[in-house]
Amino acid sequence: MAMSRLGAILAQSAVHLREHRYLLNQAFLFTYQRSGVKVRRNHCCGMKVVPSRAEHLSVLKGEEFDVLVIGGGAVGCGCAVDAACRGLKTALIEAEDFASGSSSRTSKLIDGSGSYLGTALREKDVEQLYIMLQMMSERVTMLKNAPHLNRIQPMIIPIYSFFQMPCTWLGLKVYDWISAASNIRGSHIISREATMYEFPLLKTDGLRGGVVYYDTQVDDARMCVALVMTAVALGANVCNHMEVTEIMPQEGCCRVVSVKDKISGEKFYIQSKAVINATGSSTDAIRQMDKEGTPPILLPTLGTQVSLPRYFGSGHYGLLSPALKSDDLTVYMVPFENHMVLGIREVELDEVSGRGSPTPDPDDVDCLLEAAKRRMDPCVELGRCHVLSAWTAIKASVSCPTDKENEDDKRGSPLNSFMIELSADGLITLAGGRWSSYRVMAADAVDLAIKSCGLCDDHVTSSWTQDLKLDGAESWCCMLPLEFVQDYGVPMDVAQHISDSYGYNGHALFSQAPDLKKRLHPSFPYIEAEIQYAMRNEYACTLVDIIARRLRIAFMDAAATLHMLPRILKIMAAEKGWEEEQQQKQMLAAQEFLVRQMGLGSIVQPRSTSKSKPKKKASSEGCCCRAAVRKGARSYSMEITAKGISSPLLGLGR
Repeated sequence: MAMSRLGAILAQSAVHLREHRYLLNQAFLFTYQRSGVKVRRNHCCGMKVVPSRAEHLSVLKGEEFDVLVIGGGAVGCGCAVDAACRGLKTALIEAEDFASGSSSRTSKLIDGSGSYLGTALREKDVEQLYIMLQMMSERVTMLKNAPHLNRIQPMIIPIYSFFQMPCTWLGLKVYDWISAASNIRGSHIISREATMYEFPLLKTDGLRGGVVYYDTQVDDARMCVALVMTAVALGANVCNHMEVTEIMPQEGCCRVVSVKDKISGEKFYIQSKAVINATGSSTDAIRQMDKEGTPPILLPTLGTQVSLPRYFGSGHYGLLSPALKSDDLTVYMVPFENHMVLGIREVELDEVSGRGSPTPDPDDVDCLLEAAKRRMDPCVELGRCHVLSAWTAIKASVSCPTDKENEDDKRGSPLNSFMIELSADGLITLAGGRWSSYRVMAADAVDLAIKSCGLCDDHVTSSWTQDLKLDGAESWCCMLPLEFVQDYGVPMDVAQHISDSYGYNGHALFSQAPDLKKRLHPSFPYIEAEIQYAMRNEYACTLVDIIARRLRIAFMDAAATLHMLPRILKIMAAEKGWEEEQQQKQMLAAQEFLVRQMGLGSIVQPRSTSKSKPKKKASSEGCCCRAAVRKGARSYSMEITAKGISSPLLGLGR
């Protein structure tokens, strides 16, 4: 039984190529025939035209759908893509903005740290090995289907114990062996000097070296937007800022969902044969709408992360430092958008109240910074003054209601993976999971919708999203930034950013706004053309949509975002024709977002332009010792340069 479960994922990856091609051809045929949405693109003239939000609203009001997906996070957008690619008439609605929940607040890693392997060996749980194999297979799929948004991320585990080195290396080698063809690159040991070369601020006392393993980094919010635009290209109708107010069952397998457009205030009904609930932290709220008194299944935890200047880490490598004691935190640092993302401090929540993530707690931030500081040299200063942004994310783990020992037990045992539930009235609920399982969850949910509602008359009944290139991935290559530099005369850092965020759609972005190439901030590669493109082609409706999900500036530097708001608002107001009153509302909402959700004011302080007094050194003795270590790291760098060797720590590609 165990071996059959372990072999399931391997068997799935061995499907014959001809079968995939047959499914692809049939799905494109059905989508082309049934789609009422047309996406036109022409690289020669830089054209990309997508249906407007108003056009989507018109279809939502007047037509009946096969599948209605509630929730615009990773899982919800994955469901919309899967259903649309099978030829099903699909609708997707989201109460806030796409990826406004935890899908845009992840660790930026697909999670290939070997944690599943450690749990499996420690608890003798074969289920963990199955989940790990599935995760690694999906990681390869994400790299293939959206190479501009997913990239190989090497991670260093610093080693301070003589016995820890062989144990860690052996564990990761077992991880490499089990993953087989799904492994990105093999783990290996690096020297003390090489470790210090990448992370000069690490604690040097007792450092033996490091073990390197390879994970995948995902630009989570942009990945969600790419899924939305892929669903639109396949014929789905999508709408953000659309709140569900009531779910009403009808005769047969049809449901009527009452919704409210939060932009215009208009209320109307959407009719669909199948309804999929993929709302993350709002899962229980939608289940209560379906049937009052339904027992909750969420086990929410709140994770806190911060953004730090890049000099605290490495430009290429991430850092994973396991907990030193039982009451310590496991700390990771990941380079992202020319900054370092530091995480994670997790606490349990009794319940999820209201929409949006809670305000980051200064005590949780201090606890996280202290844990990171213990990994650094004593002379390194790390405090709130270095935090550029701070945010929280609600991780919605799930439990089976029948697992609770008694009615007073509020938190049952969490499930290892995800859960699919079919209610008596036909509501399909998807709960749990993560980026590494979103595509599998979506396929299972659509399979259940087809089976329970009889939607397989003339459609492709098998999912083929494993081979589906996402929006912007077609024709993408690593030389695309150079192409942008040559064609449009932009600096290389801007070209690299556009390539990484938009893929081949960068041609449309530059061509549609040739006069909007100015930077929004001198320290960042974001340009004015991105604002116009996000409104016209990515359904950005508010100022917060821009700064948080289309650009990632709010998560990188809250203070810099505050200075950029007037300029962004000016471009948006000109495009949308906002009056002065509406502009003021947008500005206040964006400022409130930075204060409540990005820690501006309570944790992040606006930087002063006046010269500050120099700070005292922590200890001259520590700094003298530090100088010797830096000299050793420099010698290592000069040695590999003199030999003309391409270091395994340098020039890492995708």
